[in-house]
Amino acid sequence: LALCRVPPAVNQVELHPYMVQTDMIEFCRSKNIVLTAYSPFGSPERPPDLLRGDTDPYKLLADPVVADVARKHRKSPAQVLLRYHVQQGIAVIPKSDKPHHILENTKIFDFSLSDEDMNTLRGLDRRWKACVIDEIKTHPYYPFE
Repeated sequence: LALCRVPPAVNQVELHPYMVQTDMIEFCRSKNIVLTAYSPFGSPERPPDLLRGDTDPYKLLADPVVADVARKHRKSPAQVLLRYHVQQGIAVIPKSDKPHHILENTKIFDFSLSDEDMNTLRGLDRRWKACVIDEIKTHPYYPFE
């Protein structure tokens, strides 16, 4: 931020229970920067050329822990994952091209996740990025090892 003439108003980053980024969330809040979560489901429909073989084993929507929380609330895993972000005050932009999924994604305001649910979901953190963009790894401000 020291190099910015105009500070960012919004930071769009990959966020989901496998990539919790607590430090990023706290930093953005401390600077009044709104966070927007992309790939909240772990990008299950990304193109095959973006899959990483054996290093890409995670299927967030099928995770048994997410499924347990969803069953508890009688919601879908997708609804639980969206609620997880919204409940933290994070804007979320899921990708869907199926009308029934788009409608389902809007039905997240009639329930709340308990502190225990939120901590359980945060406990899934693996620092796993679904969206790896190799071209930016050489940028001097690239944030990952």
